[in-house]
Amino acid sequence: MKTRRELKLRAKERMQAQRPTAILLVLLVCIKILALFIIDAIALRGLGRIPFVLLYWIGILALLIIAVSLMREFIAIYRGESAKVGTFYAGLEHNWTRWLGGMLWMVLWVAIWVLIAIPLTVLAVFLVKHLGRSALAWIVPLMAITHIAALIPALIKGLSYSMTPFILADQPHVPARAALKHSMQMMHGRKKEYFVLALSFIGWMVLSVLTFGILYVVYVGPYLYTTYAGFYDEVRGAAPEAQAETDGEIEAEIKIEIIEEENTDDAE
Repeated sequence: MKTRRELKLRAKERMQAQRPTAILLVLLVCIKILALFIIDAIALRGLGRIPFVLLYWIGILALLIIAVSLMREFIAIYRGESAKVGTFYAGLEHNWTRWLGGMLWMVLWVAIWVLIAIPLTVLAVFLVKHLGRSALAWIVPLMAITHIAALIPALIKGLSYSMTPFILADQPHVPARAALKHSMQMMHGRKKEYFVLALSFIGWMVLSVLTFGILYVVYVGPYLYTTYAGFYDEVRGAAPEAQAETDGEIEAEIKIEIIEEENTDDAE
C-alpha cells in the first residue's frame, strides 16, 4: 500500500496524462448538477411544489448513478487506461438498476446512523419548552456537543461505506447490496487513512470556492477523484487474500439469489 504522498503523486501524474478528459468529465457532471438545479427552480415557480419534489428526487437518483459512472472513468485514469467522455454512459442500460440499488442501500445506512441525532433534538425542544428560554444558555452548547458526538458514528460509517461506488463501478459481479459489505471489509483498519487523505484536500477546496469553482473544474476535481480512485485501487490490491475471501462470499450470495429466482419461477 502506497503512502499518502506516493498515492497523491501517482494520482497527479496519471491525471496529468489525461487531463483534458479528466476536466471534461468533471465539467460534464458540474453541468448536469447545475441543470438539475435550474430545472428544479423552474418547476418550483411554474409547476408547484409537488412537481418540484418529484423532479428533485429524480435528480438525486440520477446523480447517484452518475457518481458511479464518474468513479469508473477515474479508476481507469488512475490505472493508466484510456478514459473517454464518450464512454461515460457505456453499460448504463445494463447496470443502472444495480448502481442505483447499491447507492441507495449505502445512503439508507448512512441516514440511519445520522438519525441517531434526532432524539437529542427532541430532548432539546422538550427542555426548552418546560424550563423556559432561560435554559437556552446551557442547553444550546450542551446540545451542540452531544450532536457532534452523535454524528461521529455516522462519519465513521460513512468512511466505512465510501468504497461502495467504486466497487459498483469496477466489479460488475458484485450484487448491489453486497457492495456495501465489501466496502466495509476493504475499509477495515483504513478509515483513518482515508479520512486524513480527504482532509489533505481542504486547502484546495477553499481555493476552489474562492475561484467560483473554476479551479475545481480545471484541476482540483480531476486531482481529487483520481486520488480517491487510486486509494480504492491500492486498497483492493493490498490484501489479495481478503479479496479472494470476499469474492467467495459474493459468489455464494449470487448462487443464493439464482436459487431463489428459480424457486420463484417454479412456484409461478
